[in-house]
Amino acid sequence: MGIIGTIRKHSWVAVAIVGIAIVAFIIGDLTKNNRGIGDMGEINGTTVTYQHFNYRLNEMEDMLRRQQGMDQIPADMEYQLREQVWQMIVDETILGAEYEALGLMVSEAEMSDMFAGTFIHPYVRQSFTDPTTGQFNLDNIRSIINNFDNLDSNFRMQWADLQNTVREDRMLQKYRALISQGFYMPVAMAEQIAAMDKTGRDVLVAALPYSGLSDAEAPVDEKDYEKYYKKHKAEFRVSEEIRDIDMVVFAATPSDEDLQQIEKEVMEVWDSLQAADNSEVPYLVNSESDHSYDSTYVRTSALEPALDSLVSPLAVGQYVSPRIIGNEWVMAKVLNIANRPDSIRASVISIYNNNIQGITRTADEAQALADSIAAQLRAGHMEFDAAAGEYSDTPQQSDFGWALDGSGAYGFMNETVVNTPVDGIFVMEMPREMGYVVGKVTGKTTPAKKYRLALITREIQPSDETMRLVEEQARSFASNNRTYDEMRATASAAGMQMRTVQLTAMMQNVGNYTGSRDIVQWAFNDKTAVGSVADQVFDSENNFIVVALKDVLKKGYATLDQVRTMIDQQVRIDKKAEVLMAKASDAMQGATNIDAVAGKLSVAVDTVENSTFSGYFFGKFGMEPKMQGAAAAAQKGAMFGPVKGASGVYVATVFNEQENGTASSDVVRNRFSQQYTQKARMASMVLRQNADINDHRNRFF
Repeated sequence: MGIIGTIRKHSWVAVAIVGIAIVAFIIGDLTKNNRGIGDMGEINGTTVTYQHFNYRLNEMEDMLRRQQGMDQIPADMEYQLREQVWQMIVDETILGAEYEALGLMVSEAEMSDMFAGTFIHPYVRQSFTDPTTGQFNLDNIRSIINNFDNLDSNFRMQWADLQNTVREDRMLQKYRALISQGFYMPVAMAEQIAAMDKTGRDVLVAALPYSGLSDAEAPVDEKDYEKYYKKHKAEFRVSEEIRDIDMVVFAATPSDEDLQQIEKEVMEVWDSLQAADNSEVPYLVNSESDHSYDSTYVRTSALEPALDSLVSPLAVGQYVSPRIIGNEWVMAKVLNIANRPDSIRASVISIYNNNIQGITRTADEAQALADSIAAQLRAGHMEFDAAAGEYSDTPQQSDFGWALDGSGAYGFMNETVVNTPVDGIFVMEMPREMGYVVGKVTGKTTPAKKYRLALITREIQPSDETMRLVEEQARSFASNNRTYDEMRATASAAGMQMRTVQLTAMMQNVGNYTGSRDIVQWAFNDKTAVGSVADQVFDSENNFIVVALKDVLKKGYATLDQVRTMIDQQVRIDKKAEVLMAKASDAMQGATNIDAVAGKLSVAVDTVENSTFSGYFFGKFGMEPKMQGAAAAAQKGAMFGPVKGASGVYVATVFNEQENGTASSDVVRNRFSQQYTQKARMASMVLRQNADINDHRNRFF
């Protein structure tokens, strides 16, 4: 809908825990198990069974449900999880073999030091740092370690996830360190680069831009394509099979009759909204709006701009009459207005009933204990932190931190926390008769004017009849064009747009068309032939899609024909460079200075000031590293060239030098050291490229 947007936010605590747990699965222990119902793939000869993959996927799903309180994983997240699990298994298999070959390990002493010693691991420091104060709590970690057996099972699982994350990250850092230390910048070379960086050079340039030469003046033939392809073949390596499809999209839009009918229905709902009392409004919203009733109080600034200005001047009981905003009809009623804080903070003491974490007290005993603790706190006979340490059944979770008003961080407590003053004490029964909480409000931001709205929206959509007519057009087009060539010819003659998309086997959607996984499955079906048009017309929301399989790029190296369109421009540039290099060489024959060369070439002489070896740009010519290198190495007063650059061919002369500061060999070596570290981080990608990976997931999903 986009009217209110995302109002409810997760607290930093929940986000931090989820982040830690997700990272914990990046690299784990791969367990072979060949008793599954089929193979998901092979990685360097190691079989990944369906059973093993599904086990790892279930672990991830359980973790997310546990941390985010989900009953069910959303469909879009399910796809992301499947992809993430596969990538984790690939990484752990490839990197695990590297670790084993190198004898890498993390000792228990290292683990202890990273959690509670001198060199705290960044993940641990992040997890136990209060985001509001920036203070790292080492005592909290030591308390957890000393009282680990008394913690609830969920927290112990989170702790195990964090330990696994820290251990595997240390292994990865060791591996990358070994790679980065394999690079070396000689001192003499660093000193030479520093000297060239300290010396800025002013250069006179005669340039022949590629754009100044037409394609007809530098014609290319098949040998030119073959030459370029052979030289750059490594760039066209295909790591996983790609299928090129072309598609024609038939979009269904509302007809005039559809628009009239929608407006009629909206006005009937408007009459009902005005006639309903406040107790009936939530039911009306749930039955008539595209989105369910939301009781959250919001600032008008959280609304769409077009709605903000309409709601701001209203009083309780007043309305926003029906109007079109974006692609939907919108109407609203102001149910209440209140001054409320944007963010709130509280600490709680949890008092559980029977059968919760092994607690044996009854519900009446839990209530009596909660009331007693609250009375002592209100009377000042006890400090809250001391009471939490003595009585709370979850002492490690006493401070809930800051959370947005209406967010899930405080759940059922939200209204009570908002209505309790700062430093005030409250008692509430937990949901599902789990027990009671004794809470203390520890902070609130300055209250602001907020609105509780009954918002009704109705998206402007084509009718079923309009959808049927457009679908018939798509089916007719597909049945009359059974090959790619026929489809392209018909579309071209009718002025219809054909869109080319490259697919990989596990793509969830084609471009921006949601729910189009079935197109990918059709394209990767072994029975789908290149040049064929799908019998099925695929639908995505209000679009009907006709698809043809244009080409298949197998793993390995793409053929020249497959990359011809891709390389065409660069092949033509290389041909122009040949012509212009020859022209520049001829002009330099017998010429004693740059002006003479420029005269022969009929171009002006340009000036580039303060060019350095490591500079980012070469004057107005932009990024021309070859010219910067040539200028840095050239003798002052000597003409050099021709140089084949990125944008043209150049002949130049250095006519002046200047000192540029304090570049040193140490600075150069540090710069290259950072580059070596970045290259080490690419190790996983390089290992993947060289690995024998066969992905069969498309058979299952």
